[in-house]
Amino acid sequence: MKNDQVINPHANFFEKIFSRMDVAIDFIKNYLPEQIVKRLDLTTIQVEKKSFIGNDLKTSQSDILFKVKTINGKDIFLYVLIEHKSYPDRWVMLQLLGYIVKICEYQRDLNREKRKKIRQENKKNQRPENYGLETEYLYPVIPVVLYHGASNWNITKNFSDLFFDGDDYKEFLPSFQYQLIDTGNYPDGAFDGGIVLQVSLTVMKHIFDKIFDEQIIKIFNMLADFIESNNEGINFLEILLRYIGSNKYQNKEYLRTTLKKAFNKKGDVIMKSFADIWINEGREEGRKEGLLEDAREMVIEVLNIKFKDISQAITALIKDIKDRSVLRSLHRDAILANSLNEFQHRLETVR
Repeated sequence: MKNDQVINPHANFFEKIFSRMDVAIDFIKNYLPEQIVKRLDLTTIQVEKKSFIGNDLKTSQSDILFKVKTINGKDIFLYVLIEHKSYPDRWVMLQLLGYIVKICEYQRDLNREKRKKIRQENKKNQRPENYGLETEYLYPVIPVVLYHGASNWNITKNFSDLFFDGDDYKEFLPSFQYQLIDTGNYPDGAFDGGIVLQVSLTVMKHIFDKIFDEQIIKIFNMLADFIESNNEGINFLEILLRYIGSNKYQNKEYLRTTLKKAFNKKGDVIMKSFADIWINEGREEGRKEGLLEDAREMVIEVLNIKFKDISQAITALIKDIKDRSVLRSLHRDAILANSLNEFQHRLETVR
């Protein structure tokens, strides 16, 4: 791993929590449309150990693919994409289309292997080559976007809106919908599901907040009874504290004191065993994010000095970069650029 490569705390948290079968089932039951849920046999759900996100987007997105059988015994795929950006990305439908195509190609690869084995078995048993082969179909892929940025998700759900005069050519363009869960649309205490899912979504909603103290108290109080009565809750608390600690604005001493008060009998045990380690590790991830933010601000400062008011679009692109080596290179480019257009061309090539 390169020194400049930052482990994404959002991705770590999401993957560890949502790959739990109890949480996955809870999430599907409470946040997917009822007409979909009632068709599923959720006892058959399994996680496909595969990501479809390219390396260029892994710092701002995470994904998980579930395969589950319907009540009629057919497979269906549920693809959950989590957006870690602090603002909505209007290109998410294009990205989703690419991921759906990749999942379909993944299915075809699996089908080819199955059909190859059948043909080999047919040859071995001197049967016709295509004996037992049925017409190949793909299983549906339902895309779900889980967004926990600071700005409201206000972008279009119509793929045609990404094109000039797209409405005039709708019949020739792909058309699909995705299920959106925007955590910002839920007041605190309004998330559905079990305690682990409620707490996870609440923390994700507030993880970018500079002032997190009030939410921390509520979250720990929500967890108190669960931790006291459920030893498995300690494992969840470990993951949760690592994630909360990644918020660079968090006060370590406040976390320690609040944690000890909230969990009564188990508070001392938790604190003495591993809470400090979790918090410190999370804060280290937050420190790295702080270094990234400083590098971004240096690029933006040079551009503002040379070219005056730069657009919000350029600022957003710079703030979305998660590689310090790229930011150092852009800092040099900003100093040497003869025009803003020249720098913008360079910026587009490194995104």
